[in-house]
Amino acid sequence: MDRRLLANILLVLFILLGGTGIVMFFTPFSKNVVAVHTLMGLLTLVFILFHFVNNKRILGMYLTGKGLKFNKKLHPWFIAVLAVGISVAVYTDVPGFSALYNWGNAFRNSQVGKTEASFDYQTIAVKDSLGDYQIWVEARKGEAFRHPQFAVWLGDSAGTYIKTLYVSNSMSSSVFKNVYNGSSWGRGIVRRPEALPFWAHQRNIKAEDGLYVPLGEAPDLDGVSGATPNTNFIVKSSAQMDDLDGFTVFLEVNQSFDWNEFYTKEAFPNDTVYSGSGKVGQPSLVYSAKVSAQDLKQSRYFFLQLAGHGHHSGKTGELFSDLDSVTTAQRILDRIILQIEPRQ
Repeated sequence: MDRRLLANILLVLFILLGGTGIVMFFTPFSKNVVAVHTLMGLLTLVFILFHFVNNKRILGMYLTGKGLKFNKKLHPWFIAVLAVGISVAVYTDVPGFSALYNWGNAFRNSQVGKTEASFDYQTIAVKDSLGDYQIWVEARKGEAFRHPQFAVWLGDSAGTYIKTLYVSNSMSSSVFKNVYNGSSWGRGIVRRPEALPFWAHQRNIKAEDGLYVPLGEAPDLDGVSGATPNTNFIVKSSAQMDDLDGFTVFLEVNQSFDWNEFYTKEAFPNDTVYSGSGKVGQPSLVYSAKVSAQDLKQSRYFFLQLAGHGHHSGKTGELFSDLDSVTTAQRILDRIILQIEPRQ
């Protein structure tokens, strides 16, 4: 195909493709604009193939790096790895990489008075799930959600611990996936008493090092631990509750690096847990719903309300009701709904 004609065609297609892309980014959805953008994209792919055919010898030299220094030979591979890496990060919603899209989406929605809400849920079906009642805990992520750690457990009417319904894998064994051992990254043990201290102390089982955080295999947690969800989630479990005169369901959540004006990196300089790791931020938050036998006859759905926060370094199992110093952590979760159903 004539190179000059091909260049002009690609230039026009590039202008139309880029122009419709900009319009799509800054304006609400338009079927006509999307149709033009899609057609121009397909035509661009077709004529790029002609461009490859016309210039296959030169492009081959660029890709193979013939006559180039070693570092320049790596250019195509470096660009490919970088492009694929960024694409995967955006596709999997790695924090920060989707910021431009999210901003554009919010901008478009603001023009028509809409707000975006995602209702995609990960379902966690707990293996160790025996009992006369099904317990579903549905949590919708908030704007500050960044892969936090969770624990969900059942207590009696006074709040005394009965059993764990679900806990993040890492917290059930203290084994984390990405741990730097001095020379490489891999799985390793990290003791995090500050992560979910209220749950750990309520469970009231000490590990061999004296901490209440599980270390290694924990028989009572076998079958109730799972991968930490990265979006809205539903924990499906069950429990024997016919012999309970009411009960309480708790959820504790915490995430690292969420410092604020009070819980800074330099706060509590004499606290080796808080200041030692450099990863701690605001303390864990504890949500709860207390359900009486009478409540259960009248409704199947209950909201878990924010009850307080745990100790900033996990030294105690105290629940602190003063939440003035906890800010963005209150937006990790938007809402938590408890559903109780008798087993059929």
